[in-house]
This record gives sequence, structure tokens and C-alpha cells, in this order.
Amino acid sequence: MKGSQRQSGRSAFDLLEEATHLLRTAPVATLAVYYLGAIPFVLGLLYFWADLSRSPFAPRHLAGASFGMAALFLWLKFCHVVFARRVRAQAAGEQYLPPGVRRAARIFVMQAILQPSGLFVLPLALLPALPFPWVYAFYQNVAVLDDGGEASTAVLAKKSWRQAKLWPRQNHLLLAVAAAFAFCVFLNWLTVCLLLPQLFRMFFGMESNFTTSPLALLNTTFFAAMFSLTYLCVDPILKTAYALRCFYGDSLASGEDLKAELKPYLNAAVKAVASLSILATVFSGMPAVAAPPNPPAEVKANLPPADLDRAINQTIHERKYLWRMPREQVAEQEAGQGVIGKFFSQIADWLRQVARSVRDWLEELLRRLFPATRHAEPLPGGYGWIMTLQILLYGLAAVVIAALIILIVRLVRDRARSRAPVASQPFQPAPDLADEYLDADHLPADGWSKLAAELLERGEFRLALRAYFLASLAHLAGRNLISLARFKSNRDYERELHRRAHSLPDLPAIFGGNLSIFERVWYGAEAAGGELVRDFAARVEKLKATG
Repeated sequence: MKGSQRQSGRSAFDLLEEATHLLRTAPVATLAVYYLGAIPFVLGLLYFWADLSRSPFAPRHLAGASFGMAALFLWLKFCHVVFARRVRAQAAGEQYLPPGVRRAARIFVMQAILQPSGLFVLPLALLPALPFPWVYAFYQNVAVLDDGGEASTAVLAKKSWRQAKLWPRQNHLLLAVAAAFAFCVFLNWLTVCLLLPQLFRMFFGMESNFTTSPLALLNTTFFAAMFSLTYLCVDPILKTAYALRCFYGDSLASGEDLKAELKPYLNAAVKAVASLSILATVFSGMPAVAAPPNPPAEVKANLPPADLDRAINQTIHERKYLWRMPREQVAEQEAGQGVIGKFFSQIADWLRQVARSVRDWLEELLRRLFPATRHAEPLPGGYGWIMTLQILLYGLAAVVIAALIILIVRLVRDRARSRAPVASQPFQPAPDLADEYLDADHLPADGWSKLAAELLERGEFRLALRAYFLASLAHLAGRNLISLARFKSNRDYERELHRRAHSLPDLPAIFGGNLSIFERVWYGAEAAGGELVRDFAARVEKLKATG
């Protein structure tokens, strides 16, 4: 990338084109990580939308469903962080190192602290008076820049906001193009799904309510599904584009983009890399043996009314008929509980219900795995070997499960020992003090003072004098007494200091004296000696101590 292009940023179209190419050439594991978090969240959201809008028992499990959606949202954001780190490693031409347990926990906690506020801030930012592109870029950067390091939440938020303010024109145009593209994708999904019933009727002869009345599809759940499909198609490209924005933004100081472009030329030959990713482990179980059907019994002419009522009641309470029932008005039983206490009690009831469902499922699975014991007739003196066989089968299953757990733990432990993460230090180039376009905001005030002291020890008095002068400018900018800008001259800074520091009359005088000495040496013919630079440094320290 050219120097001017690095400073001003790539165009939005070039960034989207590079993001699309990077996503197409990414390993399967990268997209798998993204959809591992996105698909459960989207399915849960659609179920939450449809069930709570139609189910008659929605008030009962509202708290549990909300708790589940919150857990899926945090899992989604965690997967977004892992996806962004993989994309950034691919852009830098480096090998991706998965985070350990500690880093993964820190990433999860960071995202849980910062990301939920976006559910309220982003809709408010859509108002014309609020900067939606900056706010949207901030929450995207929170996911991209979180590496699970030792940085605090405030440091991550500050870094994300600084990156969000970088290249605003690129950011606005990027969102505009993405919105137009998302609208086209939404229309494509809408057209395809509206035509699907007609296509099934044409090719398979299947008639349904949607073929006789196509407008029956147009409900809130259908549009929610179309928006979800559009999100799954467009959001990975946006995530990749913002990962590239952060990569190029950090490269202004570290030079990572230049190192990535030079890597193919530094190697004598391109190393062949063969990787095989295992995405899922296929568990093969014993096929369930269905019980032999009972012989059909004779239908009794006179069915008892109690049995008939019980059968009808059991049928109408099946899940497929619940949407036809009126919504149940749940009575308030927790008289002494507040809103928060009632919410947590509902979550506890929901968790107990989930535990009971898992227990019933396991019992049913065991019945399917061992069907012989269910239908065996107790024979005199022959039940002992059946019980022994059952105990042996259970013991064998326990041994296999324990062996698998031990194998997985050892693999993870050996992998963590053999490949310890190496903390990379960003390359901070030394500023060229001979450059006339060097700005004072390149280093903090203490950094300029430290550099000036080193130059003074080496005998480079002229450069040391300029470093001390830039330290004074950085100090005044940190106190909001001047505003640094490339188009301003030193005299502009002096006039601005006179306007803002009227309550500190000594400060403009000290700065004016320093400015006269600096311009006589830097732009004039006066020689800079060690004594002069030391006096100048003392005047800079006096300027810092004023006020």
C-alpha cells in the first residue's frame, strides 16, 4: 500500500472487495466458527419470536426464554471475537493461535460487559442527531480488538473508539454500500421463499395453504426469518471489513501491513502447508430397535367416559395444537416477591424443567439402547445372567466415556504445553526529527522528553532542541490549551495559547521565549550548544509546572 493511501485509508469499495476475497479464501474453520455462534442465536431468536407471539403459555416461560437468549447472545459475541482474530491473522499472513482457557474467559467477560449496551445504544444512534456509523464501528471494533490480554475494559473501549474515529469517510461509505447490498439480498430471499410453494406444486404436485393463498406467508415470523437469512449472508462480510479496518489502523504505527506484503519476497521458496481440520466428531451409536407392535385389540363399542376424556385432554395438549388455545392468564402467586425476585424464581423453575427434560431424554436413550430388558419375561432362575449382562454393558460404556475424557484432556494439555503463545510487541518506529511534517502528537510529552535526553547525551543538540519543543506542544495539547493540527504554525499555537490561558499569565510568556529560541536555532543561523539545550529543557520543565 502506498504511503498516502496508508494515511488516508483505502476506499470503501476496495475494502469490501478485499474483505470478500479474504472471506472466500479463508479456511473452512473460520466460517465454521462464525456460524457456530450465529446459527444458534438466529434459530433461538426465531423460536423466541414465534413461540412468545403465539403460545398460550408464553408468560410462564418468558423468563427462561429471555435467559436463554441472553446466553446465546454472549456466545454469539464470543464467536465473533474468535472469527475476527482468525481473519486478522490471515490478513497478516500469520498462523492463528487459539486462546487458552484463561484468555477465552477474559474475552467472554469483556464482551459480556461491553456488548449488551449496544442493544440500547445502536437503536438510539439511528436518530439523525446521533452518529450511528461511529457507534456501529465502535461495537464492531470491540469484538475485533479484544485479544483476551491483560488490558482493562476502559483500555479496550478507548482503543475501539479511537479506531472508530479513524477514516470516517470510509466508514460512512462502507455502511451505505453494505445497506444497499443487504437490501438486494433481502429481496432475493423474499422472492425465493415466496416462490418455493409454487415450485413444490409444479414439480411435486404438493398443494398447501400457501399455494392457494400466497399472501398467507406474509406475517411477522416470515419477515423475521428473511431478515435473519439476510443477516447470516451480509454480516460475515461486514465483520471481515471491520477486521481489516482495525488491521490497517494499527499498521499505521506497527507496520504490520508492510510486513505482510513483504513476506512472499523474503522467503526463498513458498512453503507448502497442508492442514486438515476436524469440524465435528461423528458418534456412532447402536441403532434403536423398535419394539414389536402389539396385536390390534378389538375396539370396544362402549368406551368408558373417563378414558375418553383423558385421551381427548392428552391429545389437545400436544405441542402442535397449543397455538389454537387462548393465551393463559397466569395468576400472580408470588405476592411478596418483587420484579427481580420473580424473574430469578422463574429462571430457577425453567432450569429445573430443563434438567428434568434432560433426565427423561437420557432414560429414554438407555431404554432404546437396551430394549431386550424391557420386554424380557422374568424366568425362574434365569434373571441373574440378564442382570449381569446389563451391569457389564453399563460398566463398558462408563469405561469408554472415561477413556474419551482422559484422551481429550491429555490432548488439550499437550497442545497447550507444546505451543505456548508468544506475546507480540508492536513495532514502534523512531520519529524522524529532521522531518518538517512531524507532528507533536506522534509521541506523548514524556516520550519526547526521553528522546530529547538521549539526543542530548549523544551530542545531537539541534535535534534535541526540537524534541524538547515538541514535548512542550504535546504537554499543552494534553492540557487542552492548544489543539494540534498540521496546518497550524508555531505562531498560531502562540496566539491560541494567549486566548485559552488568560488565567495563567506566565504560561504564554514562557512559551513565547521558548518559541523564539527554537526558531533562531531551527530556522536561523544560531548554533545549538549543550548549555543552550539544557537551559531550554529547564524552561520546558518550568512550563510544565506552571498552573
